Amino acid sequence: MTGVALPGRLVTLVRRKDRPVCVMLPGAGGGLNPYLRLASYLGRHYSVYAVRAAGLLPDEEPEDSVAAMADSAVAALGGLVPDLVFGWSLGGTIGWEVCVRLADRGVRPDLVIVDSSPLARPSTVEADEHIRKVILGGLGPRADEQTVGRVDRTFRAQVAALADYAAVREYAGRVLLLMCPDNDNDFDGRAESVRRWRELAPDLRDGTLDADHFAVFEPEHLDQLTDEIGGFLGHDRAEVAT
Repeated sequence: MTGVALPGRLVTLVRRKDRPVCVMLPGAGGGLNPYLRLASYLGRHYSVYAVRAAGLLPDEEPEDSVAAMADSAVAALGGLVPDLVFGWSLGGTIGWEVCVRLADRGVRPDLVIVDSSPLARPSTVEADEHIRKVILGGLGPRADEQTVGRVDRTFRAQVAALADYAAVREYAGRVLLLMCPDNDNDFDGRAESVRRWRELAPDLRDGTLDADHFAVFEPEHLDQLTDEIGGFLGHDRAEVAT
């Protein structure tokens, strides 16, 4: 289904008339809840949309490659032309590939990548199970078995896709790369990832966040994230809606 947009993939988070478009790509598991506070901040300057992961609705199959995820994300945009693409974790990897594809069409949106790697992700049972538990735990204690099963299957397909992926094409648009601390065990090989991002992105600005991988959107860390993004985009600092 490469390049085919499944129904309902494009989700409106903040709609502003006559504002430029921001597109957000979710991390592994496909959940959008971590993005809602940041979307509120970005909504001061953009109409904000997200492209949810395939596989989260009944009768949907997860995508088995990063290329397929990026192709279908571009297809889901329809006639929307983003000025800004945002992605965290897996979403940053997909965001990179989305921007490469848009550049082929003559469009170079700003790209914000948070704690993502352009390199193949080593997959281990222990690490995968830890991340899986964090993602499924975020569904809450009352999540039904069918939802848990679909998220679990989607996550496993995404992990397999990341193990087979490495970015190879440059992107000449403006890129902001924000990485979490090296002592955060949820992500190995950050230094190597940063070096490779710098090779691929000639117009790259990079920095480090104080939060661990799964905490970057928490209220106590959100000001730092929005300050970094606002500075990159040339926006004044604004208080984030709660």
